[in-house]
Amino acid sequence: MDIAAACRDMFKLNAVEAFGGRFHVPCADDYPCLFAWDSGYHALALRNLDRAAAVSELATLYQANTTESGLLAHERPIPVAAERTQFVVDTIGPIYRPDLRSWLIDPPVAAFAAAELFDVGGDIGLLECASRHLIAIDRVRTFAPGELPVILHPLESGADASPLFDALVDVSSQNGYIAQLHDLSHALAACEGVLDRSAPSRHPFIVIDPIFCGWYLLALEAVASAWSRAGDEAKEDEFGARARSIAGQMCAHLWSERHVLFVGLDRVGRRRLDVATLGGIVAAASTAMAAAGFGSQVAATHLDLASSVFWGAAGIAFNPMGATTRYDEGMLWRGAVASGATQYWSWLVATRNGAQLAANRFRTQLLSLIEQSGFREFYDAQTGKGLGAGVPTGFTWPALVLDMKAPNGAAVDRAQQSPPAAT
Repeated sequence: MDIAAACRDMFKLNAVEAFGGRFHVPCADDYPCLFAWDSGYHALALRNLDRAAAVSELATLYQANTTESGLLAHERPIPVAAERTQFVVDTIGPIYRPDLRSWLIDPPVAAFAAAELFDVGGDIGLLECASRHLIAIDRVRTFAPGELPVILHPLESGADASPLFDALVDVSSQNGYIAQLHDLSHALAACEGVLDRSAPSRHPFIVIDPIFCGWYLLALEAVASAWSRAGDEAKEDEFGARARSIAGQMCAHLWSERHVLFVGLDRVGRRRLDVATLGGIVAAASTAMAAAGFGSQVAATHLDLASSVFWGAAGIAFNPMGATTRYDEGMLWRGAVASGATQYWSWLVATRNGAQLAANRFRTQLLSLIEQSGFREFYDAQTGKGLGAGVPTGFTWPALVLDMKAPNGAAVDRAQQSPPAAT
């Protein structure tokens, strides 16, 4: 299979020109919107096909989805999607501003991608957008500057019906779940997507989420590194210091010794959400977590085929393979489901913690999933069966396989290399 050609063809089917630029929707048939973290993933994949297209993706996103608060809207419907937009509002409530930028936000994958794309001597425009994006999260979504950011709606984690939220959201039935999302959307619109530090009781759902915080940490580190390449030591120090602080707070408040990954924190009920999901490994890809030893612990426990509770025969699942939840198209991210995202997160953690054999397996698995079932939103982690969106235009996330390369061509796990011969 020529994976590059297949990805090009799939991206063509999901390409859109709107909002003064060119970008891709994750699935033209099912998700006709400019989505923030999706476009971050698109840019990471596209840089391996057409760097100019990757830059255009992010430039359009930041121009079109940046809100008056500086946050980046989770989604903005394309102009021809009025029917779908009304259906969303009828189903899960008033998630859109009058200009149709959503009140919802996303994990800042776009900021990470923008920093990754920065070249020495290149245009710093996208890097400045990414920097403002992260500053806005700190200003608008924390109880105090420098603290861990919060999400105000389950959809803001990127993993809509994650079992992490089962103690907070009614998942006993689709109707109950949708009704609760509707109520939370009204609450989010009422506060205009901004955390009211003076009256947190206005918010029925305030969670420190491991996926959101993990990508926030990765983005802070990537932006600091990009400013270093740009020769701006002050900004490098600013974002680097913030990254180190966030890493320390995550270790102090979100690390679960029981699960050996990061979990959530319910700020309303003042309790930990001690539930194992693959979202809890994202932060382990950070430089700070690797230096502190948390990255290697996560890799050894969850990315090793012999010990991982997440690793299925066909892919690495968002939930443990023995989980009692089941995949449900009305409540996504439940059951033993793999995706382009779960494979990429795992590859990123493995690569950055020297587990290259595991990283190679994640790439090989994703290639096999695409060959077997096409570009799909989810896959059964045991059988490889395609699930969710992606027929017939394809779903974009599996194209992340293009970015899943061995560093410098390495193909050997450092932990399994032979020691040097004695002299």
